[in-house]
Amino acid sequence: MELMAQGGLIMWPLLAISIVALALIVERFLLLFSCPFPGRAFDSLLRDAVREGDLRPLAKTMSAVPLLKPFAAVLADGAHPHREAALKMEGEQVLRRLEARLPFLGLLARLAPLLGLLGTVVGMIATFSRIASAKSGVDMSMLADGIWQALLTTATGLVIAIPILLCLGLIRGRVRRIGAALADAGNAALMLAAGKKGEGSDA
Repeated sequence: MELMAQGGLIMWPLLAISIVALALIVERFLLLFSCPFPGRAFDSLLRDAVREGDLRPLAKTMSAVPLLKPFAAVLADGAHPHREAALKMEGEQVLRRLEARLPFLGLLARLAPLLGLLGTVVGMIATFSRIASAKSGVDMSMLADGIWQALLTTATGLVIAIPILLCLGLIRGRVRRIGAALADAGNAALMLAAGKKGEGSDA
């Protein structure tokens, strides 16, 4: 609390940003941990499905993840009348769910250092204003004391923003891997469907 008082009023919005960001990061990581996809066996399952012309084993594995059940249901339904559009729609819904709140988290990461800089500027203005109005001349100890207190907000903003950006990068990387795996599964379904149509036309 002493640092909060020394940093000034800007420290309170920074504290609020840190709390909100922490809550969002924990919530996003919990969601990602509940979606263990693609696993290490995904590539081999996908190759086997394409080789055997049967995506049901892959769809069964994916349906074990609650978030992927709608996508897996369409993937397993070879007779779906609009399979390509349905796969695209379900895949996009999964990604929207995974990417929810990430733009706001990125906004907080950008806002924290800017608020910290604002606090430093305000603190420096107040410090030099006190020095200018002092009748006894420049007091170096007062100047140094005012400057280090003003810099507290900048340091706090950076301490908040750096972990947010790190976590944001990890989350977005995980989402990209999930999106790429969903695209691979959808492309495999469309490729097998096109192959079956080709065989039917040849017959």
